[in-house]
Amino acid sequence: MALLNADSCFIFTDTETTGLDINFSQIIQVGSILTDDAIHTEDSQDLDCKLLPWIVPSPEAFLVHKRIKSLSDNKLSHLEMMMQLRDKWLEWSKERNPVFITYNGHRFDEELFRRQFYWCLLPSYITNTDGATRLDLMFTFQLVANFFSDCVNVPSSEEGDISLKLTDWAEVNEISSEGAHDALNDCYLMVKMSKIIKDNANQAWRASLKGSSKAGNLSIIQSAPFAMLGEVFRKKKFTYPITFCGQNFNFPNEVAVADLYFDPDTLEDLSDTELLEQIGSSGSAIRKLKINRSLPLISSKQIPDLPNYLDIPEDQLNERALKIKNNVGLQKRISELMSNNQVQYPQPKFIEQSVYSGFASNADELWMERFHSVGWEEKAKLIDGFEDTRFKELAERLVCTNAPQSLPKESTERYEVFLKQRLYSKGPWLRLENAIAKTNQMILDATEEDKKILVKLLEYLNLLSSQ
Repeated sequence: MALLNADSCFIFTDTETTGLDINFSQIIQVGSILTDDAIHTEDSQDLDCKLLPWIVPSPEAFLVHKRIKSLSDNKLSHLEMMMQLRDKWLEWSKERNPVFITYNGHRFDEELFRRQFYWCLLPSYITNTDGATRLDLMFTFQLVANFFSDCVNVPSSEEGDISLKLTDWAEVNEISSEGAHDALNDCYLMVKMSKIIKDNANQAWRASLKGSSKAGNLSIIQSAPFAMLGEVFRKKKFTYPITFCGQNFNFPNEVAVADLYFDPDTLEDLSDTELLEQIGSSGSAIRKLKINRSLPLISSKQIPDLPNYLDIPEDQLNERALKIKNNVGLQKRISELMSNNQVQYPQPKFIEQSVYSGFASNADELWMERFHSVGWEEKAKLIDGFEDTRFKELAERLVCTNAPQSLPKESTERYEVFLKQRLYSKGPWLRLENAIAKTNQMILDATEEDKKILVKLLEYLNLLSSQ
């Protein structure tokens, strides 16, 4: 992919989907825009695809993005869309290190990309490997709202409620949001807002870029004399002076930071049980941060008029930060407590949820490349060659969806059972009968414009039901 010593570029990307569940919703449109590091647009891509036969679309989602054309067959398959997306991103990243920029992407779009590349037997971590890093612009907005609101217009109410909607930020900064909720148009909104922040609140922009990598986030957290965390939670602004105080040995992406509004001397006298209660608890002295994602973090030295954002004198915070930095024993205790008390999550029940259930072996990675290099008849013969049962099942699903005639009867019968389960059985996915009932109900109170969309969707759902 990118050369490690290459110049950087930005890839802004956004999705429209069939719903909000990251495991069981499908991407139906992907927009991407390539810019140089000065945020000058160089290229773009707009892709959409037809629905997978086991995906039941949400009527609420379709009223937002209005992409009823995704209900027809005259377009790319989901596999073709994801392959074209992968190829374009790799092309753009040949000689420059890309920063992939999303909006609320760490919670949604990025998770969808990882899962749906995985469904398609493609590398899942394109956005954060081989020199690529990730920036979620929503956290940049939080940084701006807290520390640079005199530089960039921030959408807020008279009561001080801060909006984190991309369209609201665009509008208060005199950017037209017409055409929003189209993936490519939303990318253009991100490009324009990023340029405004870069030009008018450059400290926030540079901090966000630095925080697009794990090493960068850790560097900010460890910066002298201390760092500032500026969050927007339930529409309200919150700022915290913090410094590094530990790291999970087993999961190094998880870092502990001390809230410097708490006297660090009180931590030293706590028992291990009491100290553990402080780590990550609401309103506690020690917070846990994930450094493998964007955070609204900035070095205190990069904030103009810093005392205006502090509840106690800066000198006192400097002293507290230094005390924690020099207390190696406390850092070790916190690190050990985090490492020895890691929450264990249950194994995923369904294959769509298992993207994090282990990396592909070298053999399976090579087999995936071979799988995608041959026609459907040959693909069918390669299914049993995967070592990981997840990839065997996904490969069979791909062939059944795109070329069922290439497979023996027992494979297509398994596929039919799977389809019926996803359309009609209870599970974490949207069932067909529920979607039909919901759509019928929404039609009753819909505007004429929305009614047209819902009627088209209902036709599609009824067609699914009849098959």
